[in-house]
Amino acid sequence: MLRLSRCTLFTLLFVGGCFLAPAGSGDNGGTGGTGGTGGTVHPSGGTTAAPCTPGDTTNLVSGSTHICDANTPIEIQGSIYAYGDGTAANGDGASCTTATSLCSASAGCCMTGTTVVDPLYAKWGCGIGMELNNIGVKSAYAGPVTCFNITLTGSSGGNEVRIGFTQSTNTTNTVSPFVSVAAFTNGWSGQVCFTDAQCPSWAVTKGCTKAVGAPGTPFDLQIQVAAGSTTASVGAFNVCVTKIEPVTDQGSTGTTDSCSTVTGQGSLSGQYDTAHVTCNEQDYIVQNNAWGSSAGQTITYGLGTKFKVTVQNGTGVGGAPSSFPSIFIGSNANHPTTGSGLPKQVSSLGTVQTSWTWASNGATGSYDATYDVWFSTSAAGDPPSTTVPSAGYLMVWLYKPTDNQPNSNNTGNSTASATIGGKNWNLWVGTSNNKPCYSYVAQTNLNSLSFDLNLFIQDAVGRQYIQPTWGLTNVFAGFEIWNGGVGLETTDFAVTIN
Repeated sequence: MLRLSRCTLFTLLFVGGCFLAPAGSGDNGGTGGTGGTGGTVHPSGGTTAAPCTPGDTTNLVSGSTHICDANTPIEIQGSIYAYGDGTAANGDGASCTTATSLCSASAGCCMTGTTVVDPLYAKWGCGIGMELNNIGVKSAYAGPVTCFNITLTGSSGGNEVRIGFTQSTNTTNTVSPFVSVAAFTNGWSGQVCFTDAQCPSWAVTKGCTKAVGAPGTPFDLQIQVAAGSTTASVGAFNVCVTKIEPVTDQGSTGTTDSCSTVTGQGSLSGQYDTAHVTCNEQDYIVQNNAWGSSAGQTITYGLGTKFKVTVQNGTGVGGAPSSFPSIFIGSNANHPTTGSGLPKQVSSLGTVQTSWTWASNGATGSYDATYDVWFSTSAAGDPPSTTVPSAGYLMVWLYKPTDNQPNSNNTGNSTASATIGGKNWNLWVGTSNNKPCYSYVAQTNLNSLSFDLNLFIQDAVGRQYIQPTWGLTNVFAGFEIWNGGVGLETTDFAVTIN
């Protein structure tokens, strides 16, 4: 149900900037309601009555509501403000309230309230925003920061939280691109980049025009508790923003060149949660797949075949990874994709054209970036409930950590090398789940590769590792994580079976 934004006013005392916000001095923006971003008039920065003193650029939440770092390396300056869907004073029955002092050094910047469902779409929630480039004139941000590490405390009261970026100075009745964060009860932390925020398909008619994977023209960062879409999702919330850390060191172009049309966006926090997405009308499944640890993992996904690790608390045991957040086509554990062309007998394969672009985004810990390709002893494939292939695995590692390696029957060493698709690879031969596993590991780590996967399959056939009578059943790409991994991101993935 689409909820339109409406314009209301919070008058806030800006402790750091020493000024009161005049009515109408700012823009209307945000991610309003069930449908996306809406907003309220808010302070727009401007001149201050006192000299502006730069703060701590490692955390822009300092207790002040005025950020004054335009001349530092992050080049961010403006106001922190509250916005919402109404106030008790104007009779709208606001779903949120703001403390007299919006931000404090001890608690952060906080908002409380109870969301509602409104058939007139006036109640879309409330949030806290941060201007990115206002040094007297509000403009799009063009500095070096591309992402933010964000920490939220408290409970969202069963409500979705949307982290978005407004795209102009006036977003009245306009949806701004956002990243969806699932409801939480004990805080949330993760990294959100300009390229992550996207426009859901329903928002296209509401002025949301940011291209998939593009940074857009960010004016404000907004963190919004969205209104309940049903009575079951309505609840009291108490959320504080305690950390906004600008991040400039990125290893991603943020592009999704393979997909011109996409659907699917959200987040997955359950240990084995899955979701369907599409790229060029091809169906894919994104999976959280924290199979080796129940300590907690969350990924955001979409639009389309993008996904990103935002929470990862697990540690692998006995040399095995803790998780494999990934995306695939085929059928696995009663989760099939439609129209993939799989299963298909190896001898009948023409090309298996695929592309994958991934980024570390500064992720720490131990992880790989790999394709995981499954084969059945039957050309007709394995039963839908299969969780281990009946024949074996083929893996293509674009990235190998220094402290972990593929399964090997050769005392921890590769057994051969090959040149495939113009790249050099080391071949490891081992077993996994008592099935043979053949791993091609790039001799030089790769962040992006577009290639014919069948070249690897036929190389393995020539070595008599894979049989021509077997069936290709699944193609996965993702990150085996032994520990750490927050920030790992797939920005482009596609597979076409011929």
